Amino acid sequence: MNKILLISMIGMLLLGGVGISARTTIEIPTDNHAPNAPTIDGPRRVMVGVHYKWSFNSTDPDGDNITYYVDWGDECGGAQWYGPYPSSEKVEIGHTYTSKNILLINSLAVDENGAESNRTYFEVTIPKSSSIDFIFIPLLERFPHAFPILRYLLDLN
Repeated sequence: MNKILLISMIGMLLLGGVGISARTTIEIPTDNHAPNAPTIDGPRRVMVGVHYKWSFNSTDPDGDNITYYVDWGDECGGAQWYGPYPSSEKVEIGHTYTSKNILLINSLAVDENGAESNRTYFEVTIPKSSSIDFIFIPLLERFPHAFPILRYLLDLN
């Protein structure tokens, strides 16, 4: 993409002792460079229903502001746009996963003139079951009256 640099020039013409001003706009195209692909940093293993934060960072060679496109890999809220933020500023963005799976966060950076970076991917694992579910729930189902206090504490009544 090209940035347009506008230059206004005012000239004075003297015709028969009368001053006339003229304004001219000249367009000078300049190159716009895409930002670097964003880096993503944060937890790789998360639990369902807990809010976590990941940091995103990208640098635009032209110093343009950056907006981040983030697809969290789930269908909770779909892809979202965040920004704009200054180039090279580390940005923390949070998300809560609602289902168990192995998902990919994918992101790209777009500068204020529309140039897009390459995509970056970050794998997140949301475990299928927690250790307490794995150990105690089958026992409680098999022996429903053997652990009444534990059933009460786990709200299984």
